Amino acid sequence: MSNAPVKDDGRGIVSGDWLNQNQDITYQTWLEDVASLWGTMMNKEIEEYKVPKGQTALWWLGGPSWVLKTDEGGIAFIDVYSGPSMYTEKHYCGVCKQSGSDSINWLRLNPQFINPWKFNRIDAAFCTHRHQDHCDQYTIKALLKTTNCKFVGPPDTCLKFDAFEVPKERLVVSKVGESMKIPGAEVEFLMCYDETVVRTGAQATPEPYEKMCTSFLFKTSAGNLLFCGDTWFHDGYRAIGETYDIDLVTFDMGWNAPGATDKMTPYDCARVAQALNAKLAIPDHYDNWVNTGGNPEDLTNQFEMIVAQNTPEIKTCILRPSARFLYPRDKDIGRYRFDDQRDGYDVYKSQTYGEYANKYYKK
Repeated sequence: MSNAPVKDDGRGIVSGDWLNQNQDITYQTWLEDVASLWGTMMNKEIEEYKVPKGQTALWWLGGPSWVLKTDEGGIAFIDVYSGPSMYTEKHYCGVCKQSGSDSINWLRLNPQFINPWKFNRIDAAFCTHRHQDHCDQYTIKALLKTTNCKFVGPPDTCLKFDAFEVPKERLVVSKVGESMKIPGAEVEFLMCYDETVVRTGAQATPEPYEKMCTSFLFKTSAGNLLFCGDTWFHDGYRAIGETYDIDLVTFDMGWNAPGATDKMTPYDCARVAQALNAKLAIPDHYDNWVNTGGNPEDLTNQFEMIVAQNTPEIKTCILRPSARFLYPRDKDIGRYRFDDQRDGYDVYKSQTYGEYANKYYKK
């Protein structure tokens, strides 16, 4: 353990240790600490959007955070983070242990798009591992008080759920080889190879992967969608690719200062997609933290180039935070562009040129 003094972040929260990050979270607490720039507009879109038959809708909330909705109306959170900037310390943090840092500042870049307190229905909240930006007290405690959703995570993460006072009947331990169902999807629990989280905690040696992290495979009418969380490249993904038909995969991408690895580089992202025999690969997390962000445009350009040059049979998609993505409808878009809402325009009602449109051009 580090002999460095334990810091207080000004709100009474000590370090990034989840055992100490367990306050009484209220709506007012969240508003003061984070707040959503979009109010409840995205909440409303997610809940009201009718997913076409044979499709699955994804919303990327920036960072590691996803919302999935099936064509039967099932709604799942995957690694949704609703918290502020933070810092971690060596006695707990896997990246600190790798790098030798006494502490690391995690300064948040991406906006908050949803209000976790204002959902009427969420079927399940899936957490690939225990790290704060994937298993987040702001999200979990809001859903705990306002929905009836299940909370799903590997054995170690369920200890954190328990510390957050999630009732036993709402806990699902994601044991590799088992599965569960939500409306419109069967979710299989697969191996995840996150070398950082297996070093996170007070233990002196790395823990087993299956205790600390899980990949979630959503088997839907649209295809098989795999969420790998904060994985590293591992040859073991070949076994998953040989066993399952992976239509879409998401994984973490970023840049690392020499001396520690946290996020995968574009090269390793491409290798994971290849090992999985994935049809479509979507990176995430590169927009999220100052210390691992690099230049997002450079990272995404490199990822596209590496995949195109080496495995052109794999499609890539670069989303924008807040993007709504339909699979398989949008599998060929390459890069997401925001809806400019032109479908609502009517040239013949325009105050600036409608008179001329009606006079000279209307058929």
